[in-house]
Amino acid sequence: MKSHVGMVVLVFLVIAVLLVSTVAYTVDFTEQALIKRFGATLYVLKGPGDAGLHFKWPWPVEQLVKYDGRTFVFEDTSTEVETRDKQNLLVTTYCAWRIEDARQFHKSVVKTKTAQDTLRGLLRSAKGKVVGQHDMEAFVNTDPQRMLVPLIERQVMEEIAPQATNLYGVRIVSVGIKSLALPENVTGAVIGAMKEERQREVRRYEAAGEAQATAIRERARTANKQILEFAQRKAAAIRAEGVRQAAQSYESFRDNESFSMFLRSLESLETELASRAVILLDASQVPALNWFHSPPSLPQTAPGGETPAKTSKAP
Repeated sequence: MKSHVGMVVLVFLVIAVLLVSTVAYTVDFTEQALIKRFGATLYVLKGPGDAGLHFKWPWPVEQLVKYDGRTFVFEDTSTEVETRDKQNLLVTTYCAWRIEDARQFHKSVVKTKTAQDTLRGLLRSAKGKVVGQHDMEAFVNTDPQRMLVPLIERQVMEEIAPQATNLYGVRIVSVGIKSLALPENVTGAVIGAMKEERQREVRRYEAAGEAQATAIRERARTANKQILEFAQRKAAAIRAEGVRQAAQSYESFRDNESFSMFLRSLESLETELASRAVILLDASQVPALNWFHSPPSLPQTAPGGETPAKTSKAP
């Protein structure tokens, strides 16, 4: 009898668990849940605000549909697109998205994989449209300022974001260009064009450098001319001053010729005895020595205050 009671209790417990599992459910922080009553969406629960334990009527009255509310990322295949200047470019893009309106999403695409395939088609279409509005130099350029990749990514996102939200209840988080490549048939032409652009830059820098060098040489030539002219004027002034002072000296020497000859003899002797040596001097050979035997006398003032016309000379 006791075994029968245990079996009955166990059956009731199993039935209770099954009933609870059909009416109770939980919503995670990263999930969105739709409650459908007889096929029509009744309400939507979103984590983290609605996270926790909830209850519903069992199937077929109400049905639970859950979606992952986290961000999904997919990468588009590399496709060849044509730029505005008729150049072919291989572009690989990626897209990050998440479910924004679970009600609209369930109504339009139902499954996440279906939504991703649909968004991939939108991304390819927008990529071809936006890339066709720009020249090749916006993607490949030696000047970073002329590359417009961030602008192009934003334009692609603006192209698909409204459609994704309005039609599928999806929010586009970001769109980016993962890689750029050139088809083999245009690689050589693009590289040649880049080389020519760099050569133009080289010629421009060389011309600017040559202009600066010419300006520096001209400034140096002008400064050199001014310095020489100043030096010549200064030398001429010094020579004129020397001539003036020499003329005054000559006037003084004219008053006392013997003293003048004595000074000139000293200068001659200084030149002749410039080196350090022991020299025996012969007055017959060096006339200047005679002045050491009979040095000149200073002019004597006459009693009446007059100076004699001539002084004594060396013997």
